[in-house]
Amino acid sequence: METIGIFGGTFNPIHNGHLALANSVLNTLHCAQIRLIPAAVPPHKETPAVTAQHRAAMVALAIQDHPRLVLDTCELARQGPSYTIDTLHLLRQRFPAQALCLIMGQDSYQKLPSWHRWQALLDTCHLLVVHRADCENHLSLHAAHAGRLIDITRAAEMFAQQPNGLISFLPSPPPDISSTRIRAALQAQSPSITTALPPLVLRYIQQNHLYQSRNA
Repeated sequence: METIGIFGGTFNPIHNGHLALANSVLNTLHCAQIRLIPAAVPPHKETPAVTAQHRAAMVALAIQDHPRLVLDTCELARQGPSYTIDTLHLLRQRFPAQALCLIMGQDSYQKLPSWHRWQALLDTCHLLVVHRADCENHLSLHAAHAGRLIDITRAAEMFAQQPNGLISFLPSPPPDISSTRIRAALQAQSPSITTALPPLVLRYIQQNHLYQSRNA
């Protein structure tokens, strides 16, 4: 069966690190597509001052030359917190015959017990945990306890054999690009920002006067 990657986040703003990670996952797991899903009301962060509509528009611009990256605005249509488990249930209804793979950073994985209904995630999808340089280089104990951890060299094959239930670890970290640092550079009008953002995204930010306030 085909594997569909699920890449959620605030994308505040989307940057070249996000794109590099998405393309790395495409190449590693041979995904049919990766769906980028901006969170409208992120449960574990303050809601960004930049609207979800602006953030979704920037995602659309960033991926327009990447045919296997798809903007999915399903969380923008829902009221209340953008819980991942609710999004996964919706996607399972849309794609009943595909394997779903949720992509998350190692920092998020280690905080999974704080997520809404986190125990149900593997009933709906696989997990691909991406190493972060600022995290210890190991998976937390609930992966080993679940007995579902597989090596990344086997992930593409095994993810495609069943729709959900497995965990793998992507050891290569994405480029060290931070949305927080990008917002600070935009406020400071630093020229270095041009290497971190797709040109169309930077132009959109400038045209719409985004991230000019320190509260953005």
